[in-house]
Amino acid sequence: MKNTWYPDIDTETLTALKKDYLNLMRNRPHSAIVQRYFDDFRSAYVYNTNAIEGNPITHADTAYIINSNTFLENYSAIHNMEVVGSNKAWDYVLTQAAWASSSRSERPALPPLTMETVLNIHKRVLFFDEENSGIFRKSPVYVGEKQMPDAERIAEGMASLLKLNEEDPFRRIAHFHLSFENLHPFIDGNGRTGRMLINLQLLQEGFLPINIKYNAVGRYYRCFRQYDIAREKGIQEMFNLITKYEHDELTALMQAIRVNGHMSAEKAVEQDYVGYGEQVDGYDNDDDWENEV
Repeated sequence: MKNTWYPDIDTETLTALKKDYLNLMRNRPHSAIVQRYFDDFRSAYVYNTNAIEGNPITHADTAYIINSNTFLENYSAIHNMEVVGSNKAWDYVLTQAAWASSSRSERPALPPLTMETVLNIHKRVLFFDEENSGIFRKSPVYVGEKQMPDAERIAEGMASLLKLNEEDPFRRIAHFHLSFENLHPFIDGNGRTGRMLINLQLLQEGFLPINIKYNAVGRYYRCFRQYDIAREKGIQEMFNLITKYEHDELTALMQAIRVNGHMSAEKAVEQDYVGYGEQVDGYDNDDDWENEV
């Protein structure tokens, strides 16, 4: 399947890039660059996934809360706990994807996505709401003026969604995310849980996680509007968005590895190095969507 915004990006191209990344890692089984890269990714991802939902905590303050395990008094307790919850859920996703050993070129076969996994992610995202965390909603919800499916349909809908089987992994993940958010199985935390599930599925396929940016939220929400009008159009646009981010992540990480080489863990901490979101050889990891139509 091709990206209609960026014709040079398609599933075959991304599969080839993944192979190149794994080949790079064969000679760098304990790369401090990769570890540092993913450490930086964590705070950026947690910031963006919460900002999309209206959390006002800045990227810098998100990193502080994660690294210090300390709440900041200039934000509400709920906003602080949303950062902690997303960080807990991200830890769980990495564990489920066996990404703790991310530098390995060979990864063990992983079981398919299960209902238990979905509930466990949500349980961490919304850990501060014991009444609703990890539990399907029992009451109706609206997104704007749109009423989401009745609570009685959620268990059956999730069971059907977990059986979704499409040959193209990116199309499947795009389809899953749109369907999940339209089912809206939880009283709160659906967006954050859904984006965690995107990344879990990418990691299980051996790809890198993606960081849907707050500054691209309009494009992200447009995928849902298109899905409401014409499902295939919505799936195509979500595919476009996911594959553009995946291309950017693979390209940035591989270039960081090539530039920095076999840097020791100590040097990776002590020295400035080209890492997550920084420019390498003319490549800028900031969103570049001018070809979007």
